[in-house]
Amino acid sequence: MDEKGREVLSYLAGHVAWEPRQPAAVSSDESLVAVARLVREFHDLTACTPLAGDHEVVCHNDLSPKNTVYRPVSGALRPVAFIDWDLAAPGARIHDIAHVCWQYLGLGPAVVDVGEAARRMRLIADSYELSDRQRLVSTVLWWQDRCWRGIEAGADAGDVAMVRLRDAGVVREVQRACQWVSDHQGALEGALR
Repeated sequence: MDEKGREVLSYLAGHVAWEPRQPAAVSSDESLVAVARLVREFHDLTACTPLAGDHEVVCHNDLSPKNTVYRPVSGALRPVAFIDWDLAAPGARIHDIAHVCWQYLGLGPAVVDVGEAARRMRLIADSYELSDRQRLVSTVLWWQDRCWRGIEAGADAGDVAMVRLRDAGVVREVQRACQWVSDHQGALEGALR
């Protein structure tokens, strides 16, 4: 905030993965490890602070490649920062890690290899050093359910942005993703043990 109480934002140079087609480095194992470590660093900085209140940490609540800035590190694009903090709020560590698994792995019907998705979920959990991994898949399902229901409720209330998302088929897309995770819950959870 400046001296007049205005919010001042700055530009963070780099590649933001907002388009569907991305360089392979964006979704590489190395980038997933770096994302998980960035989330852990952020969470550790906010744990036990007034910002976290009675919760474990402050959560971003919308972690995805489109909210990540990538820069060349040792010759390959790697995540270096997160943007779009308007949904940040006190919460549980597992909430952000579940969102990372859903969004960075694209958990849903487009996933061809369930075993590979499960391996990459474990990679994220291991890199973050998540101790509460038995609830990870159910927390992904919680996010997906919360997402499509929130869009529906907002659209029904007349929120123009939510109407646009519903009209674009996002509700159906998230419902299909939720069904896919539910159908493969056992396999995904098995890899996290």
